[in-house]
Amino acid sequence: MRVSVSVEAGEGVNVRFESGELSDLVCPSPTQGTYSLQFLDPLTRKLAAGLAQDVRVQFQDKYPLRLDWTSNDGGASWTYFLAPRVTND
Repeated sequence: MRVSVSVEAGEGVNVRFESGELSDLVCPSPTQGTYSLQFLDPLTRKLAAGLAQDVRVQFQDKYPLRLDWTSNDGGASWTYFLAPRVTND
């Protein structure tokens, strides 16, 4: 699985996950989504810092990004939605 992140300034990063690095991957067809890093960046930093061990990520073309995780040793369940970025073409 490959994840590409780019910003309007032209900067970007590509991350590739190899077999075995993900606990589960379901992707019936290639898809892409565009989401604002302004809202996603602070949350992903907290998740990466150990807020949750496993995060479920769901997205598809023109649909909100959905992140699900638990914290406090399973005592709290969280769901975060982020609307896709809309462009006027």
